[in-house]
Amino acid sequence: MITALLNGYLMPTDQGNPAFCAVYLIETPAGRVLFDCGHVGRRRALLTALSERGLSPADIDAVVLSHGHWDHLQNADLFGRVLLHPAELRYLRNPAPEDLGTPRWAAGVLDGLEIGEVVEADEVLPGVAVIELPGHTPGSIGLVVEQDSAVLTGDAVPSAGVLVSRQPLGRSSDPARAEESIGRVVSLAGMVYPGHDRPFRITQN
Repeated sequence: MITALLNGYLMPTDQGNPAFCAVYLIETPAGRVLFDCGHVGRRRALLTALSERGLSPADIDAVVLSHGHWDHLQNADLFGRVLLHPAELRYLRNPAPEDLGTPRWAAGVLDGLEIGEVVEADEVLPGVAVIELPGHTPGSIGLVVEQDSAVLTGDAVPSAGVLVSRQPLGRSSDPARAEESIGRVVSLAGMVYPGHDRPFRITQN
């Protein structure tokens, strides 16, 4: 079962973006994982959303980070185990100076946590596997939930508009690969759980 604990929003302003990413809870008989965990401005909301379901951070087996941008990882310290792509972990340690989404302190958020590296086809729970969706950042990943024909995309597909246009949003580390990743989501998903929008179903005309 996939639950949106926190909805994602695109909220550009003339002074930047509050960057409210979606936080998804995946539950199976084998365990629970979060896909992304949001920034500290939403920490209270995240804890409340868990509590309303009778859960605490201790009940979450792992957080899967779609990528290392500040708005997706800041609450990782609430949880014990974090999974991300090795390319993203390397990039966090030495981000490009012009990448304002990955400040140099971002890697420090993960200090002291149990870090696991995951790549294409690794199962984080039975029937829940990693899909590599690079381009937005070097190590962007999603999750494929087989039972629901669903793909959780992070910012590889931040919104329905991006999927329709097939054009990446914002500054991508590799625009060509970002476009390829959007196409891959289209080819695989029945339901899309995007990074900054409500979940939506792909329909073929």
